[in-house]
Amino acid sequence: MTTISPTRVSMYDFLYQDTKPMVSLLADAAKLSLPQARLAMDASLQAIVSALLAYQQHSDSQTISKKLFARGAVKELRQYNSMNFSTINATLYYRHEVADALFYENARVVKASDYIAERIDATSQQVQILLTSLCVIVLRELAILAEYSQLDNDEMDNWFALQPQFLSVERFVAHKPTSMSVSMSAGRTEPNENKETNTATEAALQAESKTETEVKNPTERTLLSTAQIASTPPAFNPYWHELTTFKPENNEPVQDMQQATGNYLKVIGRSSTNAQQGKHSDLLVFAEMAAISLPHQRWLLQLAKISEIYLQRNRLRITSEPASPPKPPLVSLGLIGGNNDNTPTTTSEKPIEYDEPLPLWKNPVILIIIVVIGILGGLATLKYQGQKSDGVKLATEEVIEQDRLKEREQQDVAIVMIDDDEDSAEEPKPTK
Repeated sequence: MTTISPTRVSMYDFLYQDTKPMVSLLADAAKLSLPQARLAMDASLQAIVSALLAYQQHSDSQTISKKLFARGAVKELRQYNSMNFSTINATLYYRHEVADALFYENARVVKASDYIAERIDATSQQVQILLTSLCVIVLRELAILAEYSQLDNDEMDNWFALQPQFLSVERFVAHKPTSMSVSMSAGRTEPNENKETNTATEAALQAESKTETEVKNPTERTLLSTAQIASTPPAFNPYWHELTTFKPENNEPVQDMQQATGNYLKVIGRSSTNAQQGKHSDLLVFAEMAAISLPHQRWLLQLAKISEIYLQRNRLRITSEPASPPKPPLVSLGLIGGNNDNTPTTTSEKPIEYDEPLPLWKNPVILIIIVVIGILGGLATLKYQGQKSDGVKLATEEVIEQDRLKEREQQDVAIVMIDDDEDSAEEPKPTK
């Protein structure tokens, strides 16, 4: 069984990891230092993700696909396959247009820039350059991810509905005990906190031993190392929900009972427990994560795998444009939902059996249709031939009748001959 981190379907986590190579490029464009650019990027990503969720909440995923992901600016930027000065120049050209469309108005962009500038000791204009440029990059990356994952409108809505849990306070609080235990074990604890320190340390050791056991288990392998999974972005600031008017409580994931069945419509239908019972060693499942609950659906696992491939490629690193664009990532369908054996794990996972369709020559409806079409075609042919012969006969009779009329109208001509000798004899002789 193969496990993958749930954060691979988190827009915030994906963008945080994906845009790391662009820190120096954006710092140069906004004339910020590298620490300032890193802090500004973290806050800007939070603002952009919250604005995108609010956009989807007020409209739908179809509107996002048409008005954001399919914008001319995003399409032109997708022509570049690496980040360099040409790419950043195209980004700077379209940044105002895209940012105003995402935040609905320029006033929110200015307000967000002022808020970030106060916390990094920079000017609002500098932060605005970085924030608006990052809007174009974010839409480009999410548009590529959605296209190559082949998400339809319903799946896009479900994807957006899963995002608030990755931004919740509980998700980031769940990582604090481990970090606290590490710092406390280093000798930075107070005497009156020994009991809490021992409890936290034991929990951390148990988690580490569990991770080592899973790695050593030959039936399970992880796609991400422990350091990569633990590399979480900064805690999300709820202020951005207030600025963008996003309401997480009204955007909860909707459970689809049809997809919850084990009949493999679009859902994998297996948990990690019954997958081991069925000996599905190549099955891809989401790893357990505190405060995160994801359905094991085929499209969601495919999205996570493509996200993982893109992060491994490090596509946004600063380099010259390649001679040929990289190929889209391919995901093995056997890894997502394939079976090594044909034996269903449970009764509910038996595939739906359909009756075999009758052959065409045995289907009475099709035979009746063919007979009716043949009869109508024959009648039409006979009628056409009859009309054609009648027309020829009438034309012949008209020609004959016209000939008769011409003969009647002709007049007789008489030819009279005159004798020249008689005329000359009767002429009188002239007198002298």
